[in-house]
Amino acid sequence: MFLCRLRFRIDCFINPRYPENSEENQMTNFKFVSRSVVLVAIISTLLAAVPAQVSAAVSASVSKTVKLADLEVVSIKLANVPAGQGVYVSQCFKPTLGQRAANGLICNGSVTETGTMIWATTDGQRGSQSATSELVLMMRSRFTKVDANGVSKTYDCGVANCSLFIYRDHRGITDTALDTIVPLKFLPRQTLPAAKLGLKRDGASYKVGDTVSIKSNKLRTSRGQVVAVSSDETRQICTTTGTTNVTIKFRQAGTCQVTLFAEGSAKFDQMIEVLTYIVK
Repeated sequence: MFLCRLRFRIDCFINPRYPENSEENQMTNFKFVSRSVVLVAIISTLLAAVPAQVSAAVSASVSKTVKLADLEVVSIKLANVPAGQGVYVSQCFKPTLGQRAANGLICNGSVTETGTMIWATTDGQRGSQSATSELVLMMRSRFTKVDANGVSKTYDCGVANCSLFIYRDHRGITDTALDTIVPLKFLPRQTLPAAKLGLKRDGASYKVGDTVSIKSNKLRTSRGQVVAVSSDETRQICTTTGTTNVTIKFRQAGTCQVTLFAEGSAKFDQMIEVLTYIVK
């Protein structure tokens, strides 16, 4: 058989055993054309059944995303959140598109922890904020999470380990169409290990009556900034005295918190370290 040409129509299939205008070849043409029409109709139906893939990611405008300091508050404006839907806006540790808590998403805080994340909707859900209004969120250079086993772990954003992650709320949590990631860059940290001050590690114990004296030359961060030592313990479980040379006294049983603070600059973040000790 010889395949005929396809121009503006399907010509024919010619069987060389019969004349071109014979009844046999006309029947062959009819069968071929009929099958072709059915095939085209099936393909058209299948294509019509496949929905067009439309990118519906949320647009997010953030007031500041670089040189962020710990505890800095940024403003966020969202666009393209569909009517009748809502999103969560969280600061997350190395998030990826499509990721959720069930498969390893780690974010600061929760909806029930005020100020740690945002729930924004377009349909005014009770307890949510409007997705069309200006939103604010406090950034953290580090945050702590407690897992299902009660184990606490701190996640350090470093310079660029964290991002703002915007994703569908609980009413469509598996829908990834709105997933949007906005990278965040924090200022470099300055540090001062407790051991350098002659203090025990965070969470350790001291006995009632113990005293730790810290010389002024030790009260400098890794960036050379002066460190202030204080305790806001109102029950006098521990006290701090002195501004140049500092003395910490553990006076009575309970939980003592000692805060180390140093100013930041345009090149590095401020330092706020809170050390917790058990006094026995």
